[in-house]
Amino acid sequence: AGKKAWALGGAAAALALAALASGVMVPNAAAGPSAVQGPESAALDEQPYSPATLAALRAKGTPVFVNYTAAWCVSCQVNDRVALSTSRVAEAFRRQGVAYLKADWTRRDPVIAADLARFGRAGVPLYLVYPADGRAPQVLPPILTEGAVLKALAGARGPSAGPGVQARNSAVAGA
Repeated sequence: AGKKAWALGGAAAALALAALASGVMVPNAAAGPSAVQGPESAALDEQPYSPATLAALRAKGTPVFVNYTAAWCVSCQVNDRVALSTSRVAEAFRRQGVAYLKADWTRRDPVIAADLARFGRAGVPLYLVYPADGRAPQVLPPILTEGAVLKALAGARGPSAGPGVQARNSAVAGA
């Protein structure tokens, strides 16, 4: 366990240094989300996380992305900047009809802590994508890329989602 902790700490430190070297600014808790957005960024239409909100969205068959994050989490802020707040990701959220819930663990909320523990995590970041069909969530890696997020969102609707797939299925069926 000690080696794993050192490896994760080293990875986080390397990520933080890379972020600083590339000009990514990590906001303080009071700065708000706009402090991490750049010229090609796009804000997601977020809702605060609660188990009740998640359950209601899942009951309606809505795919859901849950971002367990904290203002003091450097990795979380970098992931937000490079993988979640891009215009391509924002468009994919809209196109796929994925709800975005933000589980803010800045003040160590016990409900969020229980969720983290349920997924074997002692802290943030944690990214979950709940598909529309009610299957178990996909757990994304703690260091995100735009491509990994786009791939997860594409699978969130399920294999029969989207007008392109429906049109292709109709053409194959001869309709």
